Amino acid sequence: MRSKILVKDYKEELANIAEQKKFSVNTGNLLLSMFYKTEDSFDNYEKVKREVPTRDEFLGEIVENVKKYCNDIKIAEPNTDLAKTLTKNKCNIIPDNNKMTRTIITFPNEKNLLYGISKASIPNIDETLSTTEKAILTAISIGKCISISEVIRDFNGWSWSILPKEIESTECNIIYELLVYLYGYKFINNIDSSSLKTLKNNMPKELWNELEKVATQFYLSYDKAENERVLKMLSEYKTKLNKMKNQKEFVEEITEEKKENLIEIRKIDSILSNAGELKKQYLAYNSKLPNEEKIFSVSNYAELLEKRRKEIMEQMNVYNRMQNPNEFLKYRDEIRLKVKFYETKTDITKFQNEFLKCFEKKIEATNDKKGITDLVYELRYLKFIPNCQMKLTNLQRKIIPKAINARVLNPISNNDDLDYRILKGIFETQVVSLEELYIKLGASNNGLSVIIYDGDNIEQKYEVQLPEGSSVQIRKAKKSKIFE
Repeated sequence: MRSKILVKDYKEELANIAEQKKFSVNTGNLLLSMFYKTEDSFDNYEKVKREVPTRDEFLGEIVENVKKYCNDIKIAEPNTDLAKTLTKNKCNIIPDNNKMTRTIITFPNEKNLLYGISKASIPNIDETLSTTEKAILTAISIGKCISISEVIRDFNGWSWSILPKEIESTECNIIYELLVYLYGYKFINNIDSSSLKTLKNNMPKELWNELEKVATQFYLSYDKAENERVLKMLSEYKTKLNKMKNQKEFVEEITEEKKENLIEIRKIDSILSNAGELKKQYLAYNSKLPNEEKIFSVSNYAELLEKRRKEIMEQMNVYNRMQNPNEFLKYRDEIRLKVKFYETKTDITKFQNEFLKCFEKKIEATNDKKGITDLVYELRYLKFIPNCQMKLTNLQRKIIPKAINARVLNPISNNDDLDYRILKGIFETQVVSLEELYIKLGASNNGLSVIIYDGDNIEQKYEVQLPEGSSVQIRKAKKSKIFE
């Protein structure tokens, strides 16, 4: 009863927010329709995916995102000028002047609106982070938005049917779902630059390396400005590598640059130690800038100088290293590795393979009945993630006997491998509730005929060979439950 009261309150709150923000009537109606569909499909979404927020967390976050991040929501009706702006994207997110709130432009579609609301809540990424850090945070954030919109996209209240074409990025979707199944939605959904370090420390090195590669490759196609920055950086690295072919000439060149850096440091120190000179330089610097780029105060200008001084000192440290022959070679190798990292193309299969190693350990470590049931569902879900064609046979072979021993599944034979081959059809079906499946066995020329039913509907039909020494009880014309 408490859950129903909370859901009613969420709808009321959403309607009040729409009124306070002066959304159009059409927008208000679409918001409520979106919310009804989300509420209607959530139970099936939760049952199929398992590792998702609670109903209250899920619905509450939608309302909070509309409240905090959606300054306006514009509905692009078909054949209008506004709709023409959405030819490639069915939903556009436009940052407002203060960069904290956004305006959403969407077709009159509940799934697109839910996705837009989720994407509007993605925080601005700290520009001081490395490209790989920004890439991973962005990929996870977009993956989360895709996962949230899935409750409407792939569920309609009674069935589950995946629509891959409606997914913005299958790479982000795969990255997000696999990380959630390893580290839980609570941690992954709230990832930031600080917790990203925790993730790295708790992740096998091989998995982290593949995550960096696949996320960065996606990110450089997603963020054009970052791609331009990386291309410029690569050009500088290659120029530096070319110069480093002659170690003697290169060392002489950096010696001259060090002298210039020391002159600039002395100048900055002189300005920072004299309040009058600091103000004078601040005014002179500001006079050359357009109004929108002017520095707010003398203290801000001082911070700018301090930042520049820090950059020079870091550069000086690098130069000092390179004057040592061993450090020179080490630094050259580091640059080569960086160039190779950005220029080598990768695909997501390597990341998936590293995930499978970790997920296998999760299966081995899980012994409670609920945990094993969740794993059966999760393996089935992994099978249907678009463009995520992992070889799950070995993991399915591991979970079937474990599920039988834990009284999650009813025993079928006296042979673990045969049990897998008889029950493997449960991983091929898209019924919402696996517990509602029945099995019927019969004799065939090759051994056994297996039919899996959802009620009276045949879900899977296949034949299985009987290994020598195995035995199976065949109940003629009778279906039996697969799950206990």
